[in-house]
Amino acid sequence: MGGRLGRVGPYALLERLGRGGMGEVYLAANRRGEQVAVKMLRDPLGDDPDARLRLEREVRALRRVESPYVAQVLDADLSCDRPYLVMEHIEGETLLDAVRRRGPLPEPELISLARDLATALAITHAAGVVHRDLKPANVLMGAEGPVLIDFGIAQVLDATRLTMTGTFLGTPGYAAPELFADETVGQPADVHAWAATVAFAATGRPTFGRGTAESQMYAVLHGQADLAGVPAALLPLIRAALHRDPDRRPRAAVLAGRLARLARASAEPVCEEGRRADGRRGAGRQGRSGRPPRVRRADRPARSDRSGRSERSGRSERGDRPRQAARTVASASVAEPVADTAAVERVAVDRPASTMPRLPRGSAVLLVLALLAIPCVVASLVYPLATFAITGALAVLTRALWSGHWLVRGRESARVRGFLRVVTFPLTLAGSLVSAVAWPGLPAAAAAFAALWLTAGARLEPEWWTQAVPVTVAGVAFGVVTGGIIGREVERVGARVPELRREGLRALAVLGGFVALCAAAVRTVAFFV
Repeated sequence: MGGRLGRVGPYALLERLGRGGMGEVYLAANRRGEQVAVKMLRDPLGDDPDARLRLEREVRALRRVESPYVAQVLDADLSCDRPYLVMEHIEGETLLDAVRRRGPLPEPELISLARDLATALAITHAAGVVHRDLKPANVLMGAEGPVLIDFGIAQVLDATRLTMTGTFLGTPGYAAPELFADETVGQPADVHAWAATVAFAATGRPTFGRGTAESQMYAVLHGQADLAGVPAALLPLIRAALHRDPDRRPRAAVLAGRLARLARASAEPVCEEGRRADGRRGAGRQGRSGRPPRVRRADRPARSDRSGRSERSGRSERGDRPRQAARTVASASVAEPVADTAAVERVAVDRPASTMPRLPRGSAVLLVLALLAIPCVVASLVYPLATFAITGALAVLTRALWSGHWLVRGRESARVRGFLRVVTFPLTLAGSLVSAVAWPGLPAAAAAFAALWLTAGARLEPEWWTQAVPVTVAGVAFGVVTGGIIGREVERVGARVPELRREGLRALAVLGGFVALCAAAVRTVAFFV
């Protein structure tokens, strides 16, 4: 299949879709005729090492983020004369074009957009990536929700920064003040950009004015945001996200949790009698249009979009990927439980003076686990081998809990999910017990044996279990390895199960190691005393 604009690698270029400061984006087709988006460096920048590095960083950032809100990288060649990357192709227009064409978004659609963008940032931040250039032109309004594009100046948190002191890459009106003040730029910068982007979608006006870059930078640095017309329901969150101090801005996960509840409330208009207009009480929508969430499949034909946009992303070759399911996230699916909305309330919501602060549910769980740890530490001191039993039991319980959530994740009703989790708990507990023997049982046991052998002087006594110090050290190794493995499982599952309260499960997973460390600390103090 030949392309009107030639070929790049195995891809036939069909149409130029956009052009930016770093490169050009083309609609292309692979050998099977499937449409993709190809982003290439522009010719004058082809030999620029910084341009190549930015493209390499974009590829690395996109591959690092596994999210329905980020275009998937299908292919890349960064070593050829004109480096390029290939992304999936999704039909849609940018938020900038949509607002210019139709005007400000209505409130329900605006709340959904704000929630989805906050969730997208939360997932991106959980992967250790800061976008650094979120703006309406970099939000693609796909049929199944917004998709973040253009990670060209994204900063991977564990990588060396590309930009140097005194330089600036990005769009002034949507940049955080710390970018202009030569301060540390991290995840709060994306939250600031989120607020400016949502405010633009609400008003149709640039949040910090239409003047020169210098005037916009001045407005950003001095907090002169134009928020007239922003719905009252969103105004406290946007103001909090635009705070000059990055440490006082709410995290993206907290915003996503708060907005998920706001979206559910706005989706259920209530009549005077306290009932929904359709005569039913409390029946939430399945999706934005009342239809069940859709799943993109590999056998679905790709849809083409030939109107000029800043960038395109397209269909995935991986097959099933439930985009819409991830958009109902109530706790941002990556980092923070909904209970963390207390952080938003502290900086964003003017609560009545009579409203007393409540203990977040996540903190309550930690308090319960701390109380549970006390008898466990005592048991470990009296019977050192009890450390292994405690750690193993907690690991099995943690796996059984997240397995129960995983099994019922496709159910719409929260009551049905809760009932099924209770009914299937004996089955998930038995399955978790069997699987834990192999993983994390085997690697944790190997680490414990190595620690025991080394602590005992590279030899084991016939009654080694009576030696408190070597057994305690082995218990610490066993607990650390087990907690690390189970904790990673909780993180992976939490990205796909929104209602999973990962903070409590993570604490439960590492409680065995914590008990072993406390027992070791007590024995150390007793030895010196």
